[in-house]
Amino acid sequence: MKKCVFLMVCMSVLVSLVFLLAPSARAQTKEEKQFMKQHDKEMTTFMEKCSGCHSLQRILAKKASKEEWDNLLKIMAGKPHANITPEELKRIQKWLDFMQSTLPPGP
Repeated sequence: MKKCVFLMVCMSVLVSLVFLLAPSARAQTKEEKQFMKQHDKEMTTFMEKCSGCHSLQRILAKKASKEEWDNLLKIMAGKPHANITPEELKRIQKWLDFMQSTLPPGP
């Protein structure tokens, strides 16, 4: 029971972080809003699988090319504790591609 409550609290915090780090709703284009609605499964997979080992802020702050992300994700998915299926890997890549294209450039 405590584990379930802990997981629910963690997911709430993660969702809050994503909304804080994502562009504001006013800054989103119609296409971005539509993508967010259609691809919440990708966002959820990203949050569940990647935040187990890394903070979302750390991940979203990293700027990398699509090829660099592909290589990095393959390495991460190959870790014994990652438990990421090929389908989940595609979802995560799709989400990261979207987030990288919408976040402002870092310092």
